[in-house]
Amino acid sequence: MTTIVIPARLKSERLREKAIEDIDGLTLIQRVVKQCLKTPFSVTLVTDSLKIADSICPRNVNILCFDENASSGTERIANAIEMIPGDDIINVQGDQPFIDPGAIIEMSEVMEQMQEYQVVTPYKYYDRRSDYGVTDSRSKVVTSQSGRVMYFSRYPLGTDRLKIHMGIYGYRRKFLENFHTLKTSRLEEDERLEQIRFLDNDIPVYAYETKYDVFSVDVPEDLEHARKIAWECD
Repeated sequence: MTTIVIPARLKSERLREKAIEDIDGLTLIQRVVKQCLKTPFSVTLVTDSLKIADSICPRNVNILCFDENASSGTERIANAIEMIPGDDIINVQGDQPFIDPGAIIEMSEVMEQMQEYQVVTPYKYYDRRSDYGVTDSRSKVVTSQSGRVMYFSRYPLGTDRLKIHMGIYGYRRKFLENFHTLKTSRLEEDERLEQIRFLDNDIPVYAYETKYDVFSVDVPEDLEHARKIAWECD
């Protein structure tokens, strides 16, 4: 069984209370939930905020609201894993308002095929001179020929065609149940990337190429861009 889990916190670092920012009539988190509900999978929202929880209709979404410290979305999900159903957990970030349901379904299919991996995640090729290539808000991934992840970084790595990480994850339930046993590392702190903890604890992570672009709202400029997209597309 596959479950989508959306971790969302109110006090984000670079754009405060972005989850409840309006994007052409719907809040950011409402748009994320709306896209996830277009898939055949159950959806759970995990949040530290009653403002966020109260903005979502509980009829179709399992809402878990509790105030526990979490340094990342993965840790927020791990804190709640006993209350989340499913063996395969797909983490859709709470700042991805236009995520294509096809990207989520594709991840479920990859998880079914790559049973030997505890974590899977997609990337898409971009030129190193592109906006995604030069910004440090989008991480880059280096893989072996088989697709096993060797490293993540905020800095351009490899050739002129970079593998840009698309920011959604698929986890095995066992991985989340054992998440709190993983040790942090200097590399994780230096890069400010939670997924490096997986690699430093020898967790096998598989990365696959996708055709889907996953847009995230990280800074005020992203929010304005999201409003423009919504106005043009809704």
